[in-house]
Amino acid sequence: MGEQTAIGAASRPRESTRDLRVAFVVDIFPLVSETFIIDQIADLDDRGVRVDIYSMTRGDEAFVSKRYFDHEMGSRVRYLDYPLPWLRRAAAALPKAGRLALRHPATLLRALDVRRYGSDALALKLLHWAEPVAGRDYDVVHCHFATVAREFVRVREVAGITGELVTTFYGVDASKIFVDRPSDYYDRLKEACSVYFVMSEDMKRRVVAQGFPAEQVHVHPVSIEVDEYPFAVRELGPGEELRLVSVGRFVEKKGFDDLLRALSIVKEHAGRPVSCSIVGGGPLEEELLELESSLALDGIVRFEGYLPVEQLIAHLADKHVLVQPSKTAANGDME
Repeated sequence: MGEQTAIGAASRPRESTRDLRVAFVVDIFPLVSETFIIDQIADLDDRGVRVDIYSMTRGDEAFVSKRYFDHEMGSRVRYLDYPLPWLRRAAAALPKAGRLALRHPATLLRALDVRRYGSDALALKLLHWAEPVAGRDYDVVHCHFATVAREFVRVREVAGITGELVTTFYGVDASKIFVDRPSDYYDRLKEACSVYFVMSEDMKRRVVAQGFPAEQVHVHPVSIEVDEYPFAVRELGPGEELRLVSVGRFVEKKGFDDLLRALSIVKEHAGRPVSCSIVGGGPLEEELLELESSLALDGIVRFEGYLPVEQLIAHLADKHVLVQPSKTAANGDME
């Protein structure tokens, strides 16, 4: 959480953490399935460290954590997106180029340096990406997901940011990317970044095997505020319904299809009533609904959709078991 960023700034001592200038760079913000990023920003706020937020893509405020609104993150995020159609992109670039020419001409020249930056400069990507960042400097820029960090390396250079770059790997960026991208995909990141966080020892082994310096890769899993999840003794009386719950995005690596198939077996052999509440959503939702129907799990499985984390915590209160399957997807994506 907040400690991740503080670790990244350890080699740049200041009078106190309140003096730290910190930026988060993310792919989509806000995103209901990435409450951990909202929590990290809020936790740093609570510790007196103000975080500037940059996002490559505009997210959706539906179902996001209450802390997002409490900390007014919607008014703080600056978007690095750009129009895809060329004419719109060029038209939108003109006022940005004008502002850069007046205030940060060196950034404008670097953003348009085709010789150095190739297609990123020619396509005006760097101009659109660097303009919101120009004139700002940070002690720490924490990129969430290495794929985002890889893109931001050039933005950081063009905008003239001198602070340390910290990157957290979360899953697809340390699995699928290693399978379907060339071996030099992360070379720019390896040169620019000083600290990497990963979710597990296994992920660290995978990252180090790809040429990242082992001494710079730290295992630091995403955490929760334990006090927000009230403890309760779960007891299952004779003949009482066994209430299961599972939470996550509906993507292959989360294994929800395996969960449904397992529930079809449990249905036949449990010897007691069983129910399973599934909280989440995603690209495989229709496929999972069809599988549920084909397995005749009506009355056993209930798809709840997304829930804000505060409602999710309350939803867990009367459940006996949290079930979280996981597997390697066919495309190599894994936790």
